[in-house]
Amino acid sequence: MAILTGVGLVAIASVGDVQSARIHGAGARLFLLQLGFAGVGLVAAAAIARTNPSFWFRREVVLAAAALAVLGLLAVHLPGIGVANKGSARWVRIGPVGVQPSEFAKIASLLVVSWWVGDPALDKKSFVRSALAPAAWLGVLVLGLMAEPDLGSSFMLLAVDGLLLFVSGVRLRYLALFACAAGIAFGLYVAHDPERLSRITSVFGGAKTERTAERADDAFQLETGLAALAAGGATGVGLGNSLYKHYLPESHTDFILAMVGEEAGLAATLPCLLVFFAMALAGFRIAMGVPDPRQRLFALGLALHLCLSGAVNAGVVTGALPTKGLALPFVSYGGSNLVASLVAGGFLLGLAWRNKPRTGRLEDEPAPPPPPRGTPLSVGWGI
Repeated sequence: MAILTGVGLVAIASVGDVQSARIHGAGARLFLLQLGFAGVGLVAAAAIARTNPSFWFRREVVLAAAALAVLGLLAVHLPGIGVANKGSARWVRIGPVGVQPSEFAKIASLLVVSWWVGDPALDKKSFVRSALAPAAWLGVLVLGLMAEPDLGSSFMLLAVDGLLLFVSGVRLRYLALFACAAGIAFGLYVAHDPERLSRITSVFGGAKTERTAERADDAFQLETGLAALAAGGATGVGLGNSLYKHYLPESHTDFILAMVGEEAGLAATLPCLLVFFAMALAGFRIAMGVPDPRQRLFALGLALHLCLSGAVNAGVVTGALPTKGLALPFVSYGGSNLVASLVAGGFLLGLAWRNKPRTGRLEDEPAPPPPPRGTPLSVGWGI
């Protein structure tokens, strides 16, 4: 967390001056704001890490988190509070403070799903309780995200929470049913949206679509980002010497990894990706050391959320995935993304500090009994 946040602050200080001057009229404004966001996020992470994890799984706390997530997604459409930008209503502004509720809704979704399907008393054979109930909850959040619209966050939410349902022991036939329904809905949505259809065909091949203004902008971002990575080569052009920061519109947010690659080269981008990989391994190790099934699922979901988001962002920047506005956790500019990422890390630290990782058992210690069928993080699902 510290390494990635530090990389983000250095990158924004180095390449954010152009966007800062364009938006705020001051070259250091974005860096100072991000520094303040980092301070807020660290305080929140420390407070969460020092709180007993069982507190977050009280029924009233989980229901409050669910209610706040839904209200936040609704608030982006309220006149005077909601803020629209580039055709998307994703922000809420109260006075000088702006918040992107979707970033925190994704964490709330993990908490609610972990609390529900991690219940040892839950009958995993029951379609209504084990599959339909969490699917309905996720459907409410996806509808809120698609109303903004935010297709990238919707996809990530379904992917991570779907994996939680899978490892929790929900029957595979139930998950396959919902996956097919989600795939059909996604296909119909994309088929009726020429802009998004062109993004898919541009990556995976297929018929050429008309080069509209939005599609041209996506292509320009990708081409410029790839050119920046190529210009950086192995060691980069040096901090502050970026050329493409003057042309790339999202250089400080979605395409911050390309700017890191230009100024510091592969010597910086590759270690960043390795840090995300190490964070995933650490998160999985923390999850395996948590005896409570609900908290175990939550830890796994947080690790997947952070690291899959990083992988998707890297895929977008390198052209391996369709262009979509997903920030790079800890690194991209944005208060909501940074604070939410640090909050997720705070939850993981709190779980790690109160549960010793499993490093093996003593020879004189009796072997634990095999887990019952359907235990979370065990091969307990059935077809």
